[in-house]
Amino acid sequence: METKSRNNTVPFSAEDVNWEELAAIGILKDELELSGELDTLLQGGKTNVISLSLILLGVDVKMDATLQLIRKGDSPLLEIVGIQPAER
Repeated sequence: METKSRNNTVPFSAEDVNWEELAAIGILKDELELSGELDTLLQGGKTNVISLSLILLGVDVKMDATLQLIRKGDSPLLEIVGIQPAER
């Protein structure tokens, strides 16, 4: 029998996040888990810089960014902060 206990230090659970919505723009739970960034997100921290290829309103956007889950009312909201490329 599995008991679900919620640790007060973890502000989000994986079930709180709408993974179908994020997958529709190109952010996949499995990839975050494999990279080790899922735990950081669920703890409310900022991820390391991640290369993203997002599909937003029919536009393919490639960028390096950090991700962070923040509270918007009762729901988590994924904040994507683009990283400015170094000057060449």
